[in-house]
Amino acid sequence: MRIAQLETNPEDPAATGERGRAMAGFLRRHGHQVDVISPDPARLLDYTRFRFSFWSRLKRRTLRRRFLPHLWEYVADELEPRIRRGAYDAVIARAHPLAFVLTRDLPGMKIVDVANVGFLEHYHSWGSDLAEVERDWEMELAVYRAVDAILLPHDILAGFFRRYVFDHPKVMTVRLGADPAAATADWSSSPRIVYAGSYDYFQDPFLLGMLAKRSPFPIHFYGPRDPNFAFLPGRLDYRGFAATPRFLADYQLGLITVSQDRLRQHSPSTKFAYYFAHGLPVLFPSWMKEGFCYEAAIPYDEDGFAATVSALGADEQRWRSLSRRATLIAADLTWERVLSPLLDVLQRRGTP
Repeated sequence: MRIAQLETNPEDPAATGERGRAMAGFLRRHGHQVDVISPDPARLLDYTRFRFSFWSRLKRRTLRRRFLPHLWEYVADELEPRIRRGAYDAVIARAHPLAFVLTRDLPGMKIVDVANVGFLEHYHSWGSDLAEVERDWEMELAVYRAVDAILLPHDILAGFFRRYVFDHPKVMTVRLGADPAAATADWSSSPRIVYAGSYDYFQDPFLLGMLAKRSPFPIHFYGPRDPNFAFLPGRLDYRGFAATPRFLADYQLGLITVSQDRLRQHSPSTKFAYYFAHGLPVLFPSWMKEGFCYEAAIPYDEDGFAATVSALGADEQRWRSLSRRATLIAADLTWERVLSPLLDVLQRRGTP
């Protein structure tokens, strides 16, 4: 089967990019031809200039349009002819701005891989405009109606999605995963905690600062940029960006944070799979539902974080037991296992 996989940035070092590369590799190993297609970065810059230009604003007023031109429409105009030329049997879009092209009259199967609910991310983000949120909602629902399959990364999020966003049999779960690790963590009488990820609103940098200030053990922070701001309640010991997750094996506990809004309470984190793969027990906030699915994950709250961590650091037997459970869980979260439902979706249109 010829498949077009739409990616914002195929080289994205974050979890979103890793899932995309894992998906493309998985499909190729199973006999499919996969072309990864991305918008032209130069055109995206042109869009930004055009959208906020005097001419664009004047045109909106003249035509009495409520909104400025939308990125999703602009991207769809670029992607549509490229997809048509490829004569693909299936198109998998892996971000909402890319997925809007699936509302066009394209041949073949249409699949959207939903990392999260876009309009609710906008709703909960810093400084959201509710009129813009409603527009995103309308466009997002148009995508869900147009596609043949909607992939969600966890059953908890899929349940939330069916209840409050879009209820349809084409909604299914394709989990987050991680490659097996070459090295795993070992016990230390002076345990260290690692946080690896981004620092957007939903990771709650303020909470990270609180935990860094209260922790009885050092927390090292990794990611694409230095997360420190003066308003944070504690300084984050930023260690830079690591090209591979091998460094996780040098720690004893993995840390996850998330904001307390409804969406993120029901959202999964790719950090679980990566931490487990390296034998790390995982600390997760008690309002995050996914964490309670795993025997190697320990809930914490803001006030009790220090006591929770101290207890783990003083109990070698418990830590080793949790670490063993983490590696067992990781064996079920390899990309080869978690992506297998995608083959069933594609078989609805025939075999390669």
